Amino acid sequence: MNLFCTRLLKIIEIYSLPAAAFFVLISTSAFNFFIILTLIFGVFRIIQEKEYKNKISKKFMLYGILIFIFLILSTYYTTSGIENIIITLKKYIKFLYLPILYFYIKFHKNHLIIIKYLISGSMIILSLSYLQFFGIINFSLINDLLGFDLFRTMDKASVFQTSIVHGVVFSLVFYISFYMATKLKLGYKLSANISIFNSKIFFYLYSLLCLLNVIMMNDSRNAYILSFLLALLLIYYVFKKRKYLVTTIFMLLAFSFSITDVSETIFLKTLKEGYNDISLLKNNNYTSSIGLRSLWAINGINNIIEQPLFGNGVGSYENTIKDFIEENNINVDSSLAISNNPHNEYISISTQLGIFGLFLYILFMYSLYKESRKNILAAGVFIIISVSSIFNSAIYDNVLGLFIILSISLFYQKCFIGKI
Repeated sequence: MNLFCTRLLKIIEIYSLPAAAFFVLISTSAFNFFIILTLIFGVFRIIQEKEYKNKISKKFMLYGILIFIFLILSTYYTTSGIENIIITLKKYIKFLYLPILYFYIKFHKNHLIIIKYLISGSMIILSLSYLQFFGIINFSLINDLLGFDLFRTMDKASVFQTSIVHGVVFSLVFYISFYMATKLKLGYKLSANISIFNSKIFFYLYSLLCLLNVIMMNDSRNAYILSFLLALLLIYYVFKKRKYLVTTIFMLLAFSFSITDVSETIFLKTLKEGYNDISLLKNNNYTSSIGLRSLWAINGINNIIEQPLFGNGVGSYENTIKDFIEENNINVDSSLAISNNPHNEYISISTQLGIFGLFLYILFMYSLYKESRKNILAAGVFIIISVSSIFNSAIYDNVLGLFIILSISLFYQKCFIGKI
């Protein structure tokens, strides 16, 4: 009986993070549950191994931990209330997950299982996404019945997550799937049991379906930029050792595709919406997506000017934007504008920790960049977090932040180094 329980716990431990990857787009609750379960197993293994000195094995882990520590220390001078302090610390505690998840994957060597489960879970959502887009199933009604508060964040492609999260995840899955197809040519196996996961045709086709879903069906400017940059990186990866003429031809084909009638609906629609948003800004109307982000950025710059060194303290952005709107008599819907999330990680960190905290986050990003230079998969993750930090609060966001932390822990493993 004890032997059975031990084996069962071992299986649960090995498959806890793969299960989290499987549920990232399907269920936020299940995703969070399996992440927490993995952290418990990870801490247990760290204590059991007794090699504490080597657990913070990458510089980006150190910088992330330092950011969280200084957020805690900033509670002594923050202008925020206790509720926002607690909420914000819960958001940024993800930085502490990095060394634990990294060690967990390194110890169990289950990176291929995690990739397989991530792709499997995304297959379910991708299928449902196509059904929703073509009007066969309407998940908006289901979300309304379940009471999901996803106002202005859902579109015809999103199912259970916002268009931002949907776009980010499928941009990375498109990238990973294409990469896996290239490795299968070299006899690389993702699964010993399931033949579909050892088919390069499947991965090429699935990669294409993910890309089309992002650029043709999902309404997220962030995702368009990500998919474009990741596609360019794949082109470089595939053709860098061949003649420059071949690379140039494929880059021209990619550009031609982006301006054809096939993609006209999405890209022209996005350009038109962006132009309209900018037109509203000229009349001091901040109600649009670009308008709100501009307002949050202006306030963020003002916060650095007023509190340059150590910022306003943890969870303080909501108070600063509220005061900024009142002091400048800005006509904007307060329910949309007043938020603790400025949708820009640099603005979020600098408001709370000043130039000092911003410098730590830049070091965090630079360390990620250095570690990704010889790792094609890590390079893709770096693009994800770089772009997401500009257009969204990458770490502050619950699902997006956890997905980024999971991706860093997974694809920055030494087993992927030298794959570029």
